Amino acid sequence: MGVLRRLARLLPSGHPLPEREWSLRHRAILWILAAQVAGLFGFALLRHRSAGSALLAVIPLLVALAAAAQPVFSRNARASAATFGLMGSSAVLVQLGDGMTEMHFHFFVMLVVITFYQEWRAFLLAAGFVLVEHAVVGVLWPQTVYSHSDAWHHPLRWAVIHAVFIAGAAAAAIVNWSFADRAQDAERRIAARLEYEAGHDPLTGALNRREFDRKLAAAGPGAHALVCLDLDRFKIVNDSCGHAAGDTLLCQVTDLMRERLQADDVLARVGGDEFVVLLRHCTVEHAAGVAEGIRKAVAGYRFLYQGRVFSLGVSAGVAALADGDDPQNALLAADAACYAAKHRGRNRVHVVSDGDVQLDRQRDQAHWAERLMNAINRDELVLYYQPIVPTGGPGTGEGAFGELLVRMRGEDGELIGPGVFLPAAERYNLMASIDRWVIGAAFTRLGQRYRAGAPAGETFSINLSGGSLGEPRLLAFIRDQLALHRIPPGTVCFEVTETVAVGDVGLAVAFIAELRALGCRFALDDFGSGLSGFTYLKQFPVDFLKIDGTFVRGIVADPVDRAMVEAVNRIGHEMGLRTIAEFVEDAVVLDALRSIGVDFAQGYGTGIPVPFDDWLAVTSRPRSLLPAAHP
Repeated sequence: MGVLRRLARLLPSGHPLPEREWSLRHRAILWILAAQVAGLFGFALLRHRSAGSALLAVIPLLVALAAAAQPVFSRNARASAATFGLMGSSAVLVQLGDGMTEMHFHFFVMLVVITFYQEWRAFLLAAGFVLVEHAVVGVLWPQTVYSHSDAWHHPLRWAVIHAVFIAGAAAAAIVNWSFADRAQDAERRIAARLEYEAGHDPLTGALNRREFDRKLAAAGPGAHALVCLDLDRFKIVNDSCGHAAGDTLLCQVTDLMRERLQADDVLARVGGDEFVVLLRHCTVEHAAGVAEGIRKAVAGYRFLYQGRVFSLGVSAGVAALADGDDPQNALLAADAACYAAKHRGRNRVHVVSDGDVQLDRQRDQAHWAERLMNAINRDELVLYYQPIVPTGGPGTGEGAFGELLVRMRGEDGELIGPGVFLPAAERYNLMASIDRWVIGAAFTRLGQRYRAGAPAGETFSINLSGGSLGEPRLLAFIRDQLALHRIPPGTVCFEVTETVAVGDVGLAVAFIAELRALGCRFALDDFGSGLSGFTYLKQFPVDFLKIDGTFVRGIVADPVDRAMVEAVNRIGHEMGLRTIAEFVEDAVVLDALRSIGVDFAQGYGTGIPVPFDDWLAVTSRPRSLLPAAHP
C-alpha cells in the first residue's frame, strides 16, 4: 500500500486549470482539430476518394468540432468532444492510409495534445479510444486498421504490440504532464502566497490596512460596526525586552482577539500596536460588548518573557456603519473614539454617540492638525517675543533676554494662539515639525541681526518638545544652522519641560550635553510641576531653572506656593543656576519674587509677547533713535 501511495503521488493531480488558462488551451486544441479536419479532407482527395466520400469521412470530426466550440456546454463536455474529434482524426487517417504503420504514430501525437487539458477524464477517454481502435476494431476487422497480412492473421499479437507502444507514449505523456502540473502547482502556491502577503500583516497574519479598506468598502448593505483598538503599555515591552519580545506579544494578543470574534468578522493590524475590526451585521451595542470582551481578555493576560512578566491594557473606540454612511468617515469616528478612550485614562471602551463631546474634540484636533501642517508648509507660522526681565536681584545680567513663542496666522489673517493648535500638534506628532520651523525661522532672523552688528550679551530662549529630545537629525540641523548663520551659540538657550526631561533622564542628559558642547545654553522649564524633579535635578547640566507658574501665581496669597518658590530658588542657586519665575502678572508678585531673590521674571506683568520681527526692527535701530527707557 505504501508503494502504491508513493506511485499515486507521482501522478499528476488533475486539478482543474483556471478558467482563463483552460480557455486558451481549449482554443488551441480547437484550432488543431480544425486543421486535422481540413488536412484529412485534402488527404482523402489525394487518395482519389470522391468529394462526397471525403466529406463523409470527416463529418464525425466536424460534429465533434462544433460541439467542442459551443460555450453553452460544460468544460467537461467540450473537452470530451474535442478529445473524440482528435482521436477520431487519428482513426480516419489510419483508415484513409489503408492501415500503414506510420499512420498509427498520429495516435501518439494526439495523446500528447490531449494532455494540454491536464484532466484525467479527457486523457482516459483518449486512451479508451485507442484501446477500442486496436483491441476491438483491430481484432474484429484487422484490414481496416493494419496494412500487412501478418496483422490480419494475428490481430491479437499486433494489438498487444500497439498496446505496448501506446502505453509507452501514454507514460511519457503522463510524466510530461506531471512535471508541468508540479511547475504549475508551484506557481499557484507562489501566486497564492504573494496574494496573501499583499493583503495580510506578515507578523500576525491579520489583514493589513489595504485589504481591510477593500473589505470595508465591500461590506454591503445592513448595519455594521467598527472597533478600533490600541494597546496600552506595549512600548514598555518593546523598550525593555526588544522588538523580538514585542513581536511575540503582538502575535499572542492577535490570537486573543481572534478567539472573541466570529468567522464573518474582519480583523486587521493597521499600525505598530493598532488594530481595527469590522463586525458585519452587528449593532453598536453588541460591538461594544465584543470590544469590552477583548479589553478584559487583554487586561487579564500576562505576557511572560525570559522570566519577566508584563501586563497590558487596550483602549477601544466603537462606531456604527449604517446604510449610506461613508465607510472611511465611520473608521475615522472609531479611531477618534479610541483616542478619546486613551485620553480618558486608557484601558476602556468609548462608543460614539450623538453629541459626543469627546469625538467632537478629536475631530476638531484633526481639523487643526491639517491646518497646522499647511501653515508649516506655507511658512504661515509667526514668531513672537516675550521679554524675560531681571528682578533686580544678584546675577541678573545686562543683555536682552526673551523667549520666542509661536503663533499661527489664520485664513483671514487673524493670529491663533498656541493653546488652540498645540493639542492637535501633540496628538498628531507635529511638535517636532514646529520645533524645526521655529529654530530655522529664529536662526535666519538672528543671523541677519548679528551680521548687522547686534548688542552683546543677548539671550533668546527656544522651546523643544519631547518629540525633538534626542533626535539626531535635529541636532545636526541645529549645528548646520548655527554655522550657516554664524550665530554666537551662547545667544541661544533651549528649553525643555521638567516632565519631558524626567521621562527619559539618560536621553535628556545626553541631548542637553550635546547642545551645551556647541556653546548653547539650556533651561529646565515648568520646574516643580513633577513630583520627582528634585531627585533628578542634579543630573541635568542646565543653566536656568524656570519655576512653574502655577506656584508663582499664588505666591502672595498662598504660603505653600511661596514656600515652593523659595525652595526651588534656593536649590537652584545652590547649584549655581539662575532662576526664572513664570506667569508674573503684576507688580505685587514681582516684588515678592524680588524679596525671595529670584533672578528673572516672565509674564504679562513684566512684558507682553510682541511680534519678533517688530521687536527686532525696534531693537536694531541706532541707539540714538531708540525710545528713552522708563525709570
